[in-house]
Amino acid sequence: MKKEFADKSRRIMTGLLALAVVLSCACGKKEETTEKTKKTRNETTEDTSSEEPSESDSQVTEAKDTTEDTNVSTSETSASTDTSETTAAAKPSTFRTDDAETYMDSVNFEGVCLVAENDQTVWTYASGMADRENNVMNKMNTVFEFGSITKQFTAVAIMQLVEAGKISPSDTLDKYLPEYSHAKEITIHQLLNMTSGIPDYLYCGVLGVSLGDFEDMDFSQLMDLEETVTKVVTTPIDHADFVKRMSEYELNFTPGAQFEYSNTNYYFLGLIIEQLSGMPYDEYIRKNLLEPLGITELYPDTDHLTSHGRTDLALISFDFPSQDASISYAVGVMTGTAAGLLQWETAVMDGALLKKESWDQIFDGGAFGYGYGWYIGNGYVEHSGMTLGYNTNVRVDKENRRVVIVLSNIQPLTGTKKRPMSSEIGLQLWGDF
Repeated sequence: MKKEFADKSRRIMTGLLALAVVLSCACGKKEETTEKTKKTRNETTEDTSSEEPSESDSQVTEAKDTTEDTNVSTSETSASTDTSETTAAAKPSTFRTDDAETYMDSVNFEGVCLVAENDQTVWTYASGMADRENNVMNKMNTVFEFGSITKQFTAVAIMQLVEAGKISPSDTLDKYLPEYSHAKEITIHQLLNMTSGIPDYLYCGVLGVSLGDFEDMDFSQLMDLEETVTKVVTTPIDHADFVKRMSEYELNFTPGAQFEYSNTNYYFLGLIIEQLSGMPYDEYIRKNLLEPLGITELYPDTDHLTSHGRTDLALISFDFPSQDASISYAVGVMTGTAAGLLQWETAVMDGALLKKESWDQIFDGGAFGYGYGWYIGNGYVEHSGMTLGYNTNVRVDKENRRVVIVLSNIQPLTGTKKRPMSSEIGLQLWGDF
């Protein structure tokens, strides 16, 4: 009896922990982002939140087994040349590839890493399984979900509409979403920099799931956890109904008074993009961001995924399906390869698509260290992302032309020394410059 009770208790706790992970999807946990924001203010090289031109000649090191099971990691030290027509010699890289290799071989990682400097890919790393069912390994051309890295795309789209004279950051939300109960109190600027006070739809229960729901579940219901979560994340959200339901919640604080990471801010921005452009969000991103830059390995959908995510808890793992696009939406729907993301970040460093004044607004961290879709560090900007089964991180230093990208198709509950979060790996690799 004691053993049966202990087993039952352990599985109930596992279920509750799994739900906590579900409620953190598409963004990275609030606790993580809050802690890392504090680090931005106090430490010049610490994490604040929560990579490429076409592959060219590379020197590939011998594959090493770095995981406890059958996962195989492959490390590449790339001396790729610039794809533009130039005869200028590339500047030598300062990145310590040996240190990066040693670190990555010491942790349990499934996904890919890419490091670029001076517009050259200087190091790549791939490890673990992209498709566990079919025994397909992660490679540098594997397509991952990005999670909240999507927010930088949404912010650029809004600033394009600002430049077109269709919207102003100082406008109040009632000009675009008058049906939202607190629209007159909140500006577009406050949505962009996470100071609106709007509750986070992934935490407040508006999706119909909360930790409280699971407190009343019996043992047999908890055993159906995977089925329950799958139903929630694959059920489309009606936009009009979403705004109506969010209107039932009070603001967490007076708009502008403080910073609080809320995915609802960027969900509302996605609705505004659709309203002002007359296009669905995914179509706008393709036609106005990706196509003008010639980027073919980034996608505002999950149709191109070549990896499968896994939510990994201490005692059990879940292989959930991808979230419906109406849930991730302008908050976390982007997918792609590390190469595609590097191409985008290169355009960010170049100041493409927008005027300098608009980019300056995007990278103005204000009083709280968060700009428009980016955490603002000392000498770099960065953001993490999380969806069911995925966790990611990207860091960019425009001045020194440095980019670090970490994409993983494992979503741990929390990071550990042996299995760190992508944000922790990104921080470690950043220190190897």
